[in-house]
Amino acid sequence: MDYLYTAFHIASLDGTPVLNPLWYLYPSDPATWPIDLQFFFGDSILVSPVTAENSTSVDFYLPKDRFYDFVTRQPVEGQGKNVSLTNVNFTTIPVHIRSGTILPLRVDGAMTTTELRKKDFEIVVAQNAKGEATGSLYIDDGVSLVQKTATEVQFQFTKNKLTTKGHFRFTTGVKFAIASILGVEKRPTMTMLNGKVVSSKMLQYDAVSKVVTVQLNMAMTKEFTLELF
Repeated sequence: MDYLYTAFHIASLDGTPVLNPLWYLYPSDPATWPIDLQFFFGDSILVSPVTAENSTSVDFYLPKDRFYDFVTRQPVEGQGKNVSLTNVNFTTIPVHIRSGTILPLRVDGAMTTTELRKKDFEIVVAQNAKGEATGSLYIDDGVSLVQKTATEVQFQFTKNKLTTKGHFRFTTGVKFAIASILGVEKRPTMTMLNGKVVSSKMLQYDAVSKVVTVQLNMAMTKEFTLELF
């Protein structure tokens, strides 16, 4: 919800589409031009729906770029050709994260917007082949037509360092609980949060999915930096 809310906020400022065809993000790839069944939510989330009735398989196109499976978070190298998936169950839609982006997600789901806004955040860093990624987060009260205050955060990841900048004028009452860095080839030997070493107990590394997860527990009241070594 927060990722989409941020996308709508950006659209209100500069007209950037919330829903994008593949050619919008990959204009130099002619193979994307006629595709009308896949789309991006914002600039990060690629949706490739199963459109054939009663089908459990789907063919979809992945541009020549790095992506991450939204569920497993494993890296997928797009080759600029179609990919076939079988045994897709009736409650599943193939979704991928485009590399080079950072997603602000809640750590847990909820049945209502009110309850969801009480959940802490996970920052998902989908680094590209150069080890870089950017993203943003916008939060306001979600009700008023004219906002008195808002929280706006810019995320940047480069050279194994996650940096947050912005202002925190709207009180959210929640935390940046977790940072998940995707596409990490090996477990970091050390992690530093705001210049202080993070206990090894606060870090997990999944060698299969190549994901580093760091417990932040940072109140959403100020900027911070996270470094991997």
